[in-house]
Amino acid sequence: MLFGRDLRLPADLLFSRPPDAPLVPEEYVENLRTRMEEVHHLARDRIGMASEKMKTRYDARAKGHNFHEGDQVWLRNPKRRKGLSPKLQTN
Repeated sequence: MLFGRDLRLPADLLFSRPPDAPLVPEEYVENLRTRMEEVHHLARDRIGMASEKMKTRYDARAKGHNFHEGDQVWLRNPKRRKGLSPKLQTN
């Protein structure tokens, strides 16, 4: 996928697999383009499946908040002191 050619494995060297016949450059480019499109579609499908799986896991543990008008809630309103960097201030 990365370099557009088949990997040569150690077993190929041991059993001396014959190299593929050299292709005409136009054929090579067309084969490479076809394989890259297939790999792209496969990768896109796998990413979609992984995304759905992550969403399902997140949704299973997520808790909704049901606030209604008039409910008492905590409000975080940090006050910043002048003269001190916000990074160095304590809340």
